Amino acid sequence: MNKGFTLIETLAAFSLLLLAVLSSTRILVSTLAWTRQARERFRLVEKLDYYKNYLSSLPPAAADLAAGDHARSEEGVRLEWRVEAAGAFLQRVRLAAAAGRLRLRLSLYRSRFIQAVRP
Repeated sequence: MNKGFTLIETLAAFSLLLLAVLSSTRILVSTLAWTRQARERFRLVEKLDYYKNYLSSLPPAAADLAAGDHARSEEGVRLEWRVEAAGAFLQRVRLAAAAGRLRLRLSLYRSRFIQAVRP
């Protein structure tokens, strides 16, 4: 009696191994896509945070805080903001950052009264 594996047993083992490799490759590819999207989202959140702080620090008469639409592009990120009156002493700034198909939005309010009273 011969000892060893038959051709059919070897093919069955290789096919099972191939299925395991293909399924792990699919998981790896989807994980890489999720990682890329999370990195892009984090970059947009950083830009939104930077511009929120930048616009909050400007004096009320700054050109970037004039009523209307404003836009800027930096490092592959398109930033847009709209400044509008939300009351007698209140401005609403709607910020949006976009890169590729991903788009994030943020709204903030600025009080002209508080800044006018500050020394």
